[in-house]
Amino acid sequence: MPLFLLGLALGGLSGTITHALTGDGQLAAIIAAIAAVLTWLGLATLLIADD
Repeated sequence: MPLFLLGLALGGLSGTITHALTGDGQLAAIIAAIAAVLTWLGLATLLIADD
């Protein structure tokens, strides 16, 4: 559960920053989704590689 929340937090933060800098809501949503998924995949890769 903490990993899921970390992905949401980082996605929301990057989406907010993108929206503040560009003013484009659709671009901000895409960036937020990409950041969240990359966070989940990156941390899952670290957990799997640790075994």
